[in-house]
Amino acid sequence: MVSSASRFLWLGNHRALDFLNTEPVQRGGRVDLLPDLRSLVGWSEEAGFLDRAAAAGVLERWEGSNEGARAVERAHELRAALRALIERPRERGASGQGALDALNRALRLDAGSTEVARARGGFVRRVHVRIDEPAQLLRPIAEAAAGLLCDVDPGLVKRCGNPDCVLYFHDTSKNHARRWCSMDLCGNRRKVAAHYHRHRGG
Repeated sequence: MVSSASRFLWLGNHRALDFLNTEPVQRGGRVDLLPDLRSLVGWSEEAGFLDRAAAAGVLERWEGSNEGARAVERAHELRAALRALIERPRERGASGQGALDALNRALRLDAGSTEVARARGGFVRRVHVRIDEPAQLLRPIAEAAAGLLCDVDPGLVKRCGNPDCVLYFHDTSKNHARRWCSMDLCGNRRKVAAHYHRHRGG
């Protein structure tokens, strides 16, 4: 569950883009918000991919272990692959295939099962997570990435209009006119800067 005190950026309107946005630019340099297993588990819990009990179990079993460190490396590989697939969707060659291979490896991880249950007025999907190795944390992220690539209009997956920002979002605005990752982070700053330059020039 996302809290107002979260250190993660939930601006993408899609969990795959929120995952991609775990490597923002701060003070002129890239910052990794997923440096270790605890942060990866925390992100997965806030994203709704893990409940609190499962998150605690993963940390109890693998925090500080080689398996946990390798899961984080694979998360970084998946994030880089997703970035490549979004930024260069038509790239063929070894690099483009390598990005697809990284995504498909994560999709092949078995991380539980899904069932359909009755709910008020219809049906809901319930996911039963089973984590037997920490790399399985990547399966729901990869599922979200597959959904983004296959089901979302690529013209509505946009990078923030601030050239210094690397954040992406799914533009679900009425006229598809959204320009900024958020008004607070980039929109207002760019407007203030433009206002300053206009008046300074005058």
